[in-house]
Amino acid sequence: MASLEVTRDVGLTFALLLLLGTHIVRAEIIDAEQTDSFCYPESMKNSRRSCECTNVSASPWGASALRIDCSYKDYRVKDLSPVLPLYTDMLDLSWNNLDAVPIFNSITLRQLNLRHNNISQLTAGNFKELITLKELYLGWNSIVQVEVSSFEGLPHLQVLDLAHNNLHTLPSQLLAPLLVLSTLDLSWNRRFNASGVDLYSGLGLNWKLATLRLDACSLSELHLPVNAPLKELSLRRNQLKRIPNQLPETLLRLDISDNLLEELLPEDTVNLTQVRQLFIEDMPLLQSVVAHALDFDLLETLSFQNSRQLSHLDAEAFGPTTRTSKKRALRSLSFRGTMLRTFNSTLAPLFTQLAELDLNGLPLQCDCELVWLKQLPVQTKGRCYKPARIRGMLVTSARGDAFSCDTWPRWAYGLVVLTLIALSAVGIYLIVMGLRPHRGVTMRRKVGAGSPYARVTIEPNRQENPH
Repeated sequence: MASLEVTRDVGLTFALLLLLGTHIVRAEIIDAEQTDSFCYPESMKNSRRSCECTNVSASPWGASALRIDCSYKDYRVKDLSPVLPLYTDMLDLSWNNLDAVPIFNSITLRQLNLRHNNISQLTAGNFKELITLKELYLGWNSIVQVEVSSFEGLPHLQVLDLAHNNLHTLPSQLLAPLLVLSTLDLSWNRRFNASGVDLYSGLGLNWKLATLRLDACSLSELHLPVNAPLKELSLRRNQLKRIPNQLPETLLRLDISDNLLEELLPEDTVNLTQVRQLFIEDMPLLQSVVAHALDFDLLETLSFQNSRQLSHLDAEAFGPTTRTSKKRALRSLSFRGTMLRTFNSTLAPLFTQLAELDLNGLPLQCDCELVWLKQLPVQTKGRCYKPARIRGMLVTSARGDAFSCDTWPRWAYGLVVLTLIALSAVGIYLIVMGLRPHRGVTMRRKVGAGSPYARVTIEPNRQENPH
């Protein structure tokens, strides 16, 4: 009896698969006609304005799917048919002249790209007929206004890109209909200052959001729920003077580059215990990293690249010196383009375990205190700036005996030189004074009858004048 049921189930499964295959074949025949009408309409046939349509195998069953590329066609809304061909999986309408969102009808579309157009507003019902949509790209437009119901009817949307627009504020609970949204990009909306507003409660963000990008949004502060399961956060090019102290504890990647921090403190990173990747690049004001500011063990990638004012890294920046020998997760470290001149030798155990260490562009002081850097197994690309005899040479190429330290400090050498000059001047003065005659000695000439300077009187010759 059981074998009969198994046979019956196998037979039903085979019949369903056969029926599904027949349906797909028939759908492809219908789809071919619809494809021609959408991609190659009579008005644009055999011209550069016709779209490029490609059949591909889509997951999960490998069924045929249609991908339509209509980018760079100078299209307007009136040029587009509202009905998409059956099994359209992706539609690219970037780099056109669309001044509004085209209203499409499709039960298979998964990705819609409307980047680089002239769209200025989103209205209710723009996407309500695209219930299978998973990725929506609206970046690089001129969107100023968004109605509260603009994203209704998108229960499966996972990626939403609103970057590079002119958004100032967003309606309350705008994103509440997006139940599975995992990536949100609001970057480069320069007047979108969300200071003091909890984006989760304000916009209705769901708790499945994993990636949030808020670059160049004029943020001076930010509040996010500590218990939100956010994995990646980008806050580049804002006006933050400190790393926000209220960030989700689950963050794995944080980019705080190009903000207004002057020094990195332990309180800035105290809540970043789970972070694997930390980027503190292009900081215009950052000058120092103080002790314990980077004392967390799970960090794998750390970059200070192009923070051109950074000149001080505390010997205990990564924790107490007694713990530097502890095995850490850090594998990639970049100080490229900073002003660091030397590194304390207590960092040697940490630097030794790195797979990548970038010191390119640093004005390194290659002396006896930095000779340990030459022994690292990884190529650092660091070059010596001083002393002058090895300037420009790679740390790994310079001879070890060139990494020497003077016994006396430099100021002592200057003092010795000045003393010698002063002593020489005194000696010359004394010699000159010794050769001069004494003030009491007077040179007198001998005056008298026997003196060669005596007066001579010439008597007239009496014989010539007898009278």
